[in-house]
Amino acid sequence: MLHSLRTRLLGMWCLSLLACIALAFLLLSLFHQSTEARIGRAEAVVARACDLIRDRYQFYVAGWDGPEDGQLDGQLRQDLATTVGLALAHLTGVEGGIWQADAGPLAYAFPTYEGSRPKTDLPAAEYEQILAVNQLAARDEQSVDRQTTEG
Repeated sequence: MLHSLRTRLLGMWCLSLLACIALAFLLLSLFHQSTEARIGRAEAVVARACDLIRDRYQFYVAGWDGPEDGQLDGQLRQDLATTVGLALAHLTGVEGGIWQADAGPLAYAFPTYEGSRPKTDLPAAEYEQILAVNQLAARDEQSVDRQTTEG
């Protein structure tokens, strides 16, 4: 009888172990699926943000030939930053801007930034990454998708 009880307890322990392994596998699968879904939603939001910036920019410059002297003055940069800010105003956590190959960053906005004032200055720490993405997009003449992880 003792042997039978020991066998039954061992069998129950093995079943419990298998159930735990199966549950761990299911939880990891669910985590990966939810992560992929979040990435997909983020990519859709970023694509929408790019479309909004493009549309607002095209509306702003419709019928305009650019600055008369070829230089971008502070007022024009402010107007472009406002244009970007309006495009991104309803997209929480999204920041973006307008880049020109010859002039670099023309405008930047992060309208949902939770700081004490509106964020309209390009993050200096990310400048090189932004430059690289813009150069790649210009070279390939298509949009570039790059994911980074925050540390």
